[in-house]
Amino acid sequence: MTAPTIATPSQPPSRIRVGAWLTLASGLVGLAVSVWLVRLKFGADHLCDASGCPGGDDGPACAEALASGWSQLLGLPLGVWSIGHVVTTMFLAAALLRRRGPLAEVAAAALLGLGALGVAVSLALGLYAFTQFAHMCPFCVALYATLTVACVGALLVRGAAPTCPEGQARVGAARAVLIWALATGGTALAYQLAARSVTCPPPPPDPPPVTLAATVDAPRTAVMLFVDPTCPLCRRELHYLQQSLPRLRAHGAELWVYMFPRANCDERYLPSHEFVDGDGKPQTHGEARSNNACLGALAALCAERLAPGRGLDALAALFDLQDTEAPRFTTDKVEQALAEVADVLGPGGKLRTCVDGEEASAALAAQQRYLLAWVKARGGRVGVPQAFVVPIVDGELHLDQAMPATSAGKILKLVETPGAK
Repeated sequence: MTAPTIATPSQPPSRIRVGAWLTLASGLVGLAVSVWLVRLKFGADHLCDASGCPGGDDGPACAEALASGWSQLLGLPLGVWSIGHVVTTMFLAAALLRRRGPLAEVAAAALLGLGALGVAVSLALGLYAFTQFAHMCPFCVALYATLTVACVGALLVRGAAPTCPEGQARVGAARAVLIWALATGGTALAYQLAARSVTCPPPPPDPPPVTLAATVDAPRTAVMLFVDPTCPLCRRELHYLQQSLPRLRAHGAELWVYMFPRANCDERYLPSHEFVDGDGKPQTHGEARSNNACLGALAALCAERLAPGRGLDALAALFDLQDTEAPRFTTDKVEQALAEVADVLGPGGKLRTCVDGEEASAALAAQQRYLLAWVKARGGRVGVPQAFVVPIVDGELHLDQAMPATSAGKILKLVETPGAK
């Protein structure tokens, strides 16, 4: 008769071993994803670099997530907080596998609590992204998945018997909190120090003439915003900025909007071989090409020319055509949408003549070329919306002090807190 196998401290029951290894493995994946998300957020906010995300039909799939106010907590990217979370779960899982030390005393209960927290946060963020964004960020989804797997592992290890003398639970809990504090605090400190030590590469001089603008007397700041008429995020951010014009004006900030359709519009002024990044990769985008983004951009420029002061309103009306069937922009649809802004922009030939004219095409190419030059200086690919907050001193634009921003919230923060990053 064979005696039953008795689990020893060096060999935990199989269920607990499986759960601990599952939590440890998911933690490693979650750590890698969190680090990459922090890198993306750092590049977008501090390096003018929107590269690193896989493309979607209307831009990088994680551009909306990175620009959202939900992408950070207490001024730090959510990736920083998730690094502290997953590092702590990895230490707890390793303690369970070793089956000794005060940390193992509290590992099962702590993992269950952290697992529930991870799933709750993932559900909240995932639901918000699904209902608010055009595309789900693949890296965010991957992080949600790893946190869910970690919760499954925590369920498997629940009820693991203590292995230390009584009274060690407080020591174990203190060590778990210390691990979390060191991981989160160390990452946060490194992020903040790195943010203060870098600057966006200087832009090229002499920006193109401003066509669409909301001006103020004695401006102290210029917000240079580049948008694509086929970009849903551009539409949302511009709408928010237009609603926030009183706040911008209260701080002496002007809003300058430049058009950057992600398509080569006129070979005469911007040949396709020049519509590339620093590595020679084309900056065209299928969504922009198929929906006639160039027509939408030209119509916005012509609207201001034919109805001075109504350009931003016309651009807002053009953005509403994103809700129509493809192609989003046709001559008839554009004229009908702009007729509600000003009679001169409706059917009658004036708008069509302007759109087909050389002056509008040259102006559009100049605006595209300017952002391309900026992109080539910093590396990466074009990401829209892209904004730069530039100080104005004694009427002079100080482009060497330009601060990048990819969201209206960041723009307002930079305008209302000069020098903030």
